Amino acid sequence: MAQDQYDNGRGLPRRRDFLRFVGLGAGVLLAAACSQAPAPTPTTAPAPAAAGAASGGTGKSNGTKLTIWGWQSFTPDGDKLLGDQMQQWGSANNTQVEYVVVENAQFPQKLAAAIEAKAPPDVVMLTAASNVVDYASRNLLVDVSDVWKATSAQSGGFWSFVEPLYRIGSSYYGIPFEADSSPLFARTDLIKQASGSTDPPKTLDDLTAMCQKINNPPDLYAFGFTLGRTPDCFGNTLAIIWNDGGALVDKEGKVALNSPETISAMNRIKGWWDSKIIPPDSPTWDDTGNNAAFQKKQAAFVLNPPSIYGWMVDNDKDLLNNSTMAPMPAGKSGSYSSSGSWSWSIFQSSKNVDGGKDLINYLMDPARLQALYSKVGGRWYPIYQNGTKDEFWTSKPQFEFYPDLLKGGRDVSYPAAPDANMFAALGEVQTRLIIPDMVQNVIVKGMGVPESVQQANDAMVEVFKAHGANT
Repeated sequence: MAQDQYDNGRGLPRRRDFLRFVGLGAGVLLAAACSQAPAPTPTTAPAPAAAGAASGGTGKSNGTKLTIWGWQSFTPDGDKLLGDQMQQWGSANNTQVEYVVVENAQFPQKLAAAIEAKAPPDVVMLTAASNVVDYASRNLLVDVSDVWKATSAQSGGFWSFVEPLYRIGSSYYGIPFEADSSPLFARTDLIKQASGSTDPPKTLDDLTAMCQKINNPPDLYAFGFTLGRTPDCFGNTLAIIWNDGGALVDKEGKVALNSPETISAMNRIKGWWDSKIIPPDSPTWDDTGNNAAFQKKQAAFVLNPPSIYGWMVDNDKDLLNNSTMAPMPAGKSGSYSSSGSWSWSIFQSSKNVDGGKDLINYLMDPARLQALYSKVGGRWYPIYQNGTKDEFWTSKPQFEFYPDLLKGGRDVSYPAAPDANMFAALGEVQTRLIIPDMVQNVIVKGMGVPESVQQANDAMVEVFKAHGANT
């Protein structure tokens, strides 16, 4: 999964991080930054012009004011452009539009309170599909299948990993507008010294061999793999479990952690630790540890969202020129990484549902989205597959591998279909740090791998039972 709860460097929110919302009853993994910028003043469209006076009106809005809440992108220019696009739609459709960018640390509680008071916004930006499924399962969201049909057909279509995430039965309740994941950040200069080529390792076995050549303690530890009791450890470890053929749940959504594949993945991680290619302080890292290790040139490889890229653009062009992002190296099962998306949904309480749908359609225009991506930078990647052909992306060699990364994208619930109870249970598995505890039992406490996996599996079963999910 996207690794950082709080992405270091630019204070960017984690992506994928999952089940951040108190409404799930499973605890909170906030996408807040380490230091929060003040929330911008709400952006309100000018007073509506006479009907038909502005070009581009569709007549689908009934003219009732629309209020939209969004998360901070941590690029004020990006937040402003998104608000400006909404104003343009509002002017063209004789509809007053208010876009409120809510401070990320306050967003979950504020939205939960608004829902409790039966006064949510008309349109809302959500940062995890789990939130969408939860609200939809409580009959709070509008079926936006017509918007999905119209938007998903544009510009090569959405990345395939998002298709099942927003669907319950045959109905869709969220429209994804960006894609994100956690690539392998790799030092190309060190790779070249070790191999004569700048190509990142394509398999986990190749990664191990290259790390052994690059490793130069105490100045440089090759793999900045997070072993701390932190969400980053969850994401790093799940990636290895997937690539070696394991998963948290099976197709029916039942707990399936205890498997030969998970044991193999854990043995692989233990092997990295025993061979001292992971920094010795990694078991004490928080979610900034791997960022700092790469940024300080103390690690050759880390798994992390593209906030590190943004940090290098702003702070270290030399490191930027000697680094790349690559797909997750393949294990015994293949190359897979946790991928997610931010999305738009409409609350059923809205008095202008058709207007909300038309606004989302307007914002999902590929050209408008690319203008927004350009303002936000590498943090929001195109949701449309053909969007990667824009010069903004083709001119950045560090993103060359991103399409391959997203083609192997998975959600934390893979291979099960979305289910509210399962999502809530998985959220608690994350907030209770069951997977990091499994890792710590092996690395710190010296427990055997099979025993640690069994213990974590039992803890997951307990959580799933408490949430009424399959076990």
